[in-house]
Parts: sequence; structure tokens; C-alpha cells
Amino acid sequence: MKNEANKSAPSREILRKAVALSAGMPEGAFSSDAVALPITGGGSDRNFFRINEGGKSAVLLVDRSAEFASYISIGRFLRECGVGVPEFYGMDETEQTVLMEDLGSIHLEEALRGANEQEELSLYRMALELLATLQSVVTGRMLEAGLLESRSFDKEALIGETDYFRDQFIENYCPVPLGGGWERERTLLADFLSRQRPVFMHRDFQSRNILVREGKLRLVDFQTAHRGPGLYDTASLLRDPYHPLPGGTARILVGELYGRLRDEGAPPAGGLDEFREGFVLAGIQRNLQALAAFVKLGKVQGKKEFLESIPAGLDLLEAGIDESGRFPSMKRMVIAIRDKLEKGM
Repeated sequence: MKNEANKSAPSREILRKAVALSAGMPEGAFSSDAVALPITGGGSDRNFFRINEGGKSAVLLVDRSAEFASYISIGRFLRECGVGVPEFYGMDETEQTVLMEDLGSIHLEEALRGANEQEELSLYRMALELLATLQSVVTGRMLEAGLLESRSFDKEALIGETDYFRDQFIENYCPVPLGGGWERERTLLADFLSRQRPVFMHRDFQSRNILVREGKLRLVDFQTAHRGPGLYDTASLLRDPYHPLPGGTARILVGELYGRLRDEGAPPAGGLDEFREGFVLAGIQRNLQALAAFVKLGKVQGKKEFLESIPAGLDLLEAGIDESGRFPSMKRMVIAIRDKLEKGM
């Protein structure tokens, strides 16, 4: 085999799997001359490899988790709905591997970082168009097909997220008092969001899970999708610590999303003011979850780069708390966190 001496045993095994699954590729199958390179970075525990040969490429996913079946079923469903997810070329369900379309490596976060104001707005409007499709067309088909009936992002799941924040961020990273109002305030968030009309909810609709390819946005990491409040995905995008938006810009975009949903025949309950208020509450919930995730990834899993997003996450959390004015215990908690971090804990 050509170049075989330069390939390690793991690389040979990955390449063998990729070749075996590549018959359905539009450009033709890979040969043993292809090269497999690991795709590193990100918060996923799954293993991705980019397979290259000449001018063609694909991505091999090796996923030993319980989410593999969900990744395949949800990916197929979204593609049938016309959503820009990767095409699956071939899979081995026993080995829990799938060879799929290579969407490149330019995340929305990277595209936004180099954009001017107008380019930034254009990219966000494309993302809102995708989000509106998920919350209207895709939601309608989800309900018709009975998809995700057993995966409801309900009050229990929302309370679980703030448990996650307490366990990871407070107890494992920055111990400060939560205050006597913590239970009431986190329950307020969970009660409000769990009452929203359930839609197709990606659950992690942020700038590192959206890729930019040939001028279009493509969606990845959809395996944990639920039926849940659309405002959560909205906040994941527009209250994203990876690319924090000024509050005024986020407010404008929230108004535009409201209009899109209305035009798509999926108007949110209540008026625009209520929708904007709900977005603020969803942002508080989401930023608590994100801060917990940054600690778990950065401290527990040793991916130190995620700890760098904590200051932006705290800024967004505090901005939402201030805008709402209904969470005095959380406000005191954030002040205590900042004080402790500034003193080096």
C-alpha cells in the first residue's frame, strides 16, 4: 500500500473505515492512498477525522456515545426538511461511524470576528432565517412525524441546568453564596421557559455549531435536539459569549426574528414586548448553562481555552439580570463572583 509505512495503526484503521463507507460519495470512493487527519478542538467528546485524497474530502465521525442514533435520525430528518446539515455518504451502525460531507472549518464565530458591521448583521440575519425555519417549518414536520416526543426540554431539564451551574461553576470553580433567593429565581426562569410553545430546539445553537460554506450557513451538532422553548436557541445565538453582541444590536435582531416567525405562520404568543422580555430571561438561563460548561470543559476536561470565555459569559449574564431587574440574588452572586475572580480566588 502506498505510504503505508508512514501510517500508524490507528490511522490505518480510520482510513479503512472511511474507504469502506465512501462508495456513496459524489466524487467517487476513496482509495488506500487517502490521508486521515484528526480534527481537534471544540467541546465534543466525539472523534472526527478529515479524509483527503486529491481534490476530494469527507469527514469521518466515530461516536461511541449513546447519541449516535440520535445524530443519524435527526440529521436525516433535518436534511429532508431542507436544512443545511451534512450529507451522510455511508455509515456502520454497529461500529457507530458515519462518513459525511466535509463542511470545512470556518465557523460562524470566525466569520463574525473578521466582519464589519454590515457583514456581521448579514451573517446574523442568515442565522435568524435558519432559526426561524427550525421553529416553523421543521417544527410543523416534527409534530406531524411525532419526532422527539420523549425529549422534552421541560421544567425539570431547565432546573437541571441551574443545578449544573451550581455544581460546576459555584462548587467546583468559584465558591460564593448563592443567596436566599436563588431557588425562587431559578424556578422563575424554569417556570417561564417551560410554559413556552415547544418547537424544534437545537439546544446549542451558537456560533461554533454553525459553519459558513460557499456563502451559506450549515448546521452541526444537532444530536441533542429536543422539543423546547425557541427562545432558548435564540438566546444561544444572540447572547453567545464566543461573540458577544451589543445589547442594542441583539434587541434589533430579536425584533426581526419575531417578524420572521410571524411571517412564517408561527407567531410567538403575546406581542413583541413580551417576546423581548422572554428573550432576556432565556439569556439568563442560557448563560448560566454556558458558564457551567466552560468550567467543565476547561477545568475538568483540561481544555483550558474554554476558561477564556468566562468573562464574556459573566458580562452577558449580568447584562440580562440588569435588564430584567427581577433577579436580585443572582445579581449579588455575580458581584461576589467578580470580586473573587479579581482577587485570584
